[in-house]
Amino acid sequence: MQITVIGSGYVGLVTGTCLAEVGNEVCCLDVDPAKIALLQAGGIPIYEPGLDDMVHRNVAAGRLHFTTDVAESVAFGDIQFIAVGTPPDEDGSADLQYVLAAARNIGRYMDGYKVVVDKSTVPVGTADKVRAALAEVL
Repeated sequence: MQITVIGSGYVGLVTGTCLAEVGNEVCCLDVDPAKIALLQAGGIPIYEPGLDDMVHRNVAAGRLHFTTDVAESVAFGDIQFIAVGTPPDEDGSADLQYVLAAARNIGRYMDGYKVVVDKSTVPVGTADKVRAALAEVL
């Protein structure tokens, strides 16, 4: 299966690596070129026990790669995992701007059927907002 993971932080990088470890082809997208350059050079921007070995193994096997190219990443995966940050807003609620921007980017570049998966730390009702963000650009 070909899977795109949008966001290459603690949630996205670990999720993408684990999905590659079980045999899927995974493209991890991030808007931070320094983070992607580090990953492409074999570095790991976060600490998670055993992650570095898994990343290196799956990159070497050709199942895991990294990009900053949104169009490429949307075209790659039939399943699109949104795993971007949801920092607290001024009132303490989750700031969904990055989640919704990712959804709009999927909608902008998709040319066929895609399954879109919200990450687990978003509040109830986010799926409706993601669907609306996709619909506004389709």
